[in-house]
Amino acid sequence: MDMASSDDMAMADLETGEEEEVLRRLGTAEEAGLTDNEAARRLRLHGPNVVVLSHHHEGSMLQRFLMALFSLWGWDHVFPKYNNMVRIILNSMSWVTVLTTIAITSAGQRPCELAIVVFIVATSLIACFIAKLVLEYAKAPLEAKAHSPRAKVLRDGRWRDVHAANLVPGDIIFLKVGDIVPANARVLRFQKIDTMTCWAKRSVDCAHDFLIYYAWTVSCGQGTAVVIATGRGIPRSTLRLYPQRYARPGQLKEGVMLAACFCASLVLVGTIAEIVLSFLLQKQNCTGMPLNAHFMPLIGGIPMAMPVFLYLALAWGSVRLCFLGIASRGTVALEDLASVDVILFNMTGTLTCNQPCFVRDKIEMFADGVSKDHAIILAARASRSQHELYIEPIDAAILRLLDDPEQARFGVQVLEHHACFFVALKLMFQTTYIDEGNGSKCCVFKGDPTKVAHQCGCSKEVKEKISTLMDELTLDGYQAIAVGHQVDSCWEFIALMPYTDDLRSDSADVVDSLIDLGLDIRVLTESPLSTTKQVCGKLGKLGTNVVPAHSVFELARNNIEVHSNINGISDLFPEDKSDVVRRLRNFGCHCAMVGYEFLDHDAIGESHIGISVADATDYTKSESDLVLTQHALMPVSSAVQISRKICQMMRSFTIFTVSSTVHLFGVRAILYLLWHFDLSSILAFMIAACNYCTSFAMLFERVELNKSPDRWRVQKIITSGAAFGSYIVLTTAIFYWVASTANPFACKFKPISLMGSDEEIRAALFLQMSTINQAIALFVHSDGCCIIRFPGPVVTFSFVVSQMVATQKVVHGDLNYALTKGIGCVRAGLIWLYNLVLLLTLVLV
Repeated sequence: MDMASSDDMAMADLETGEEEEVLRRLGTAEEAGLTDNEAARRLRLHGPNVVVLSHHHEGSMLQRFLMALFSLWGWDHVFPKYNNMVRIILNSMSWVTVLTTIAITSAGQRPCELAIVVFIVATSLIACFIAKLVLEYAKAPLEAKAHSPRAKVLRDGRWRDVHAANLVPGDIIFLKVGDIVPANARVLRFQKIDTMTCWAKRSVDCAHDFLIYYAWTVSCGQGTAVVIATGRGIPRSTLRLYPQRYARPGQLKEGVMLAACFCASLVLVGTIAEIVLSFLLQKQNCTGMPLNAHFMPLIGGIPMAMPVFLYLALAWGSVRLCFLGIASRGTVALEDLASVDVILFNMTGTLTCNQPCFVRDKIEMFADGVSKDHAIILAARASRSQHELYIEPIDAAILRLLDDPEQARFGVQVLEHHACFFVALKLMFQTTYIDEGNGSKCCVFKGDPTKVAHQCGCSKEVKEKISTLMDELTLDGYQAIAVGHQVDSCWEFIALMPYTDDLRSDSADVVDSLIDLGLDIRVLTESPLSTTKQVCGKLGKLGTNVVPAHSVFELARNNIEVHSNINGISDLFPEDKSDVVRRLRNFGCHCAMVGYEFLDHDAIGESHIGISVADATDYTKSESDLVLTQHALMPVSSAVQISRKICQMMRSFTIFTVSSTVHLFGVRAILYLLWHFDLSSILAFMIAACNYCTSFAMLFERVELNKSPDRWRVQKIITSGAAFGSYIVLTTAIFYWVASTANPFACKFKPISLMGSDEEIRAALFLQMSTINQAIALFVHSDGCCIIRFPGPVVTFSFVVSQMVATQKVVHGDLNYALTKGIGCVRAGLIWLYNLVLLLTLVLV
């Protein structure tokens, strides 16, 4: 207790003490930082700067057990969404029933059934474990590249980029807008940016001696701070999670959860009904019942494959994303990208390279007696110095126009820098300085031409000329900034400096590809209307229907037709982007936002799927579901295609699973209630094993790409599966009725018929049910209006092999599989013919 108390007091002294005293106590200097040897010693002393949060799962032992079970497949984020414990228990029923059956079969000395159950469970767990290892191996380097926290730290008088885990108390770090604070620190020097003029919702006052804490975000400005606590030394009262929004269930997990609940409900109802009816109608005693009445619980082995199949499908998709250079945290984007209707792109830095290039010959001069070279020098004075740790792209482009960047500060004494946003993250800089040549106090201003013209008090004619020139430059693909100069309280408009910001090499291709996939594309930008139209015109099939922001917000909020025809929105303020996304969501659209700047994070937060490009800010990446690690946009289109393929695959599998469960449930119930015919439990085991083979084969099946957004309608999927299941239940019931009551071939052949003993009927039923049940996987499909298709080669091969084995067992009989008497080749052929006619009828109808 005394040691903890002394640590708290020491931390309080570092937080409240004078700057010089704090630096002295930490043994560091603002100009040089720590030495490498001292940093290494402190790293051994304090440990790595890694924050580990201990999660205490509350609830009963059953809840904790189910939570651990769900986490095996990555379903732990779905668990809190289902507060109703009944639904969770129902979903876990398949596991519980199968494990119970292991004990029953062991007691009943049925090693074959036990071996099948162990095989199914072990295969599932091994497949999930291997998939998890492969996925972690593939994702590790991308995670490190996209999400690994980095820090710019001063060591031995030099700034260097290190992993945030290597920070120690006393390090001097540099922070800029969009960075996530890697440790508790105290601000030393910070350049504030005035954002109140254009963004009233966000203003952060990072003043001298201001305390900043782990996982805070720098929302404006840049500067230095000294680290006062790292890793386990960070007080829990100041600890916050790194921002993230990907820990939520996607549409596939929710859909599979509901479908599994439906199947498990059938299993539960059937199990209870089987026990009750067996006791009431047949007067069986309770002791003999567990060994005879456990067919229904064994059906639970079929829906048990659903979470396994989903995990393997998502793992396969995640590995494909890794090959594309996309880092994903969680599976939400992989599940929900298929349902996206609209993709919004921030123009600057996303569709364009955000690498301005000025053209000296295009500079338009407005001031008499000022050369272009001098105008460039004035613009460079209104930019960040080359010696600063971070320079805005537009400032770097201006400095590149100078033969020697030192010219910008030669012969002047800078008094003050003042900055504020005007377009994207390009800043308006106003620099106040003293001209050492004549001793006059001057001010130079660089930024939006309209604002500079207003600041300089230009006449109406000059403003019209500026507007005309801007329009002409836009037609040629140029944007422009203006430079203003003040001497002795007299402002003068100096020059208009055009520049280009080229599109990424694949921007037009990715837009065309997404449009071909049935997606609507929106370009969001703070740039002027004419510039936005020019850019949209270069983006392949995208139109040029661009409207300014104020016109969009004047439209009726329920006018979806007007909004759906818009290709781009210009003149946006940062908070307007999130409002655009919010409106689209209110129209029922599923939106994805591709962002780059710190100011995009609100729009990413409002969208269903957030995507960041490779050079986005740390905070934007932390808010995104997908992060591109390569300087290309085409992986976005590939990710959409992968997501749609997984959705189609899961829809086919879910329909197949629901139909199989309904089939076995319905056949058991009808035969038991109408004819008091008792099916052998080996039937459920064998069909479950065959379905597992088919399920894994469906993972490798080639899926036809859907050319429109694909949303999971779980009710329709369950209805389709139940309809298929009901159809084959009816066919099996008719088959049993014919096999047990008629002998249609007796008059033409020797006594060859399906009419026979109970053992023969059981064998015939097994073949008919196994064939028709598994054949559903050959025809279920995932297109919106049609769910029938011809099978692919992988599923067909799996079906043929498994059913040939089943047919061989039925023809000759096998005591190990409770088939005491075979039915012969002719009867087996008649069963195949019967099922073939039924399936062709299903396809044709």
